[in-house]
Amino acid sequence: MSDTAPAKILSQLRKAGKRVTSERKLLFNIIARNPHLDATDIFRIARDENPKIGLATVYRTLNLLAELNLVNVSALGEGHGHYEIRGEDHVHLICLRCGSVEEARTSSDLRSLVDFEGFDVRQGRLELIGYCAKCQRDGASEDTGPEVEETKP
Repeated sequence: MSDTAPAKILSQLRKAGKRVTSERKLLFNIIARNPHLDATDIFRIARDENPKIGLATVYRTLNLLAELNLVNVSALGEGHGHYEIRGEDHVHLICLRCGSVEEARTSSDLRSLVDFEGFDVRQGRLELIGYCAKCQRDGASEDTGPEVEETKP
C-alpha cells in the first residue's frame, strides 16, 4: 500500500486522538487520486489494494474524514455523497447527459459578494448543472435531461 497520505491528515488524526491506520491512509489516498467517487466506488478500489477491508470501515473512515474537515462531501446531483480532498473553493459543473463532473475555481466576485454582506465564509461549494461541451456538440441541450434530485450529501 502506498504511504503517501500527506502530513496534514496524519497530524489532524493524531490531534483528534485518532489512530493513523493503514486503512485510513489507503482511503485518503484513494480519494486524493480519484475525486468525486462515492463510498461504493471507494470501497471497490480499496478492496483491490486491501482485500480484507470492510464496507463498514470505509463508511466510518469517510465520516471521520468529513468530521475532521479533511474531505468534502457533495451530492453532485445524485442522492448520495461523493468525496474529494478539501482544497480551494470551487464550482462543480455537472453534465446532465454523461454525468461528468468538472471543477472551476470560484471567482473573486462571489467571495466579494459574501464579504460585502458580512458573512464569514469558511468554504464555498456550488454545483451548476447543465451540459458539458461534448454533450452540447452531440445535441444534448435539445434534451430536457433527467430530473435533478435535491439532496443532502
